[in-house]
Amino acid sequence: MKQALIILRGAPSSGKSTIAKKLRDYDKKIVWLKVDNFKPFFSGTDEFTDIMSKAALASLNCLLDNNYSVIYEGIFQNPLFAEEAIKLAQNKNIPVFTYQLMCSLKTLQDRDLTRIGVKEGCRKPLGNELIEKIYNTVEKNPIKKSTTLDTEKLSLEKCFNLIKRNFD
Repeated sequence: MKQALIILRGAPSSGKSTIAKKLRDYDKKIVWLKVDNFKPFFSGTDEFTDIMSKAALASLNCLLDNNYSVIYEGIFQNPLFAEEAIKLAQNKNIPVFTYQLMCSLKTLQDRDLTRIGVKEGCRKPLGNELIEKIYNTVEKNPIKKSTTLDTEKLSLEKCFNLIKRNFD
């Protein structure tokens, strides 16, 4: 298996984490780097979004330098940070595959109510207003040359299988 960078982008509840978890394979040095995991370090406010994104890019750089394939997953409200990740990998001659996960706003809002943690009562749903705001941001700012996967029309299993081929 050759080293690769897979970028998964989409609004909350589009299926990014579900697919990324399934793609992760430590035996094959495939790791999942979830950009949202950096939010707690930077208080989760919009003011720190750029700092959070730069910290994630530094981690990505370290992983790529250590011969890991990376599933780099996030909303990427500012697609420039996804484009920086692409440049980083390309400068290392590592192939990059970018996927934009999409589905209808209604489906995202419905899925938000049954996300892991919400259905167990551990956290609150993001809410329709925030989901719509992020949905519109992602829709208006696509990452150039990304492959769109509609997780409403394609099962997450089918999406997983399509993406997994990049590691074969």
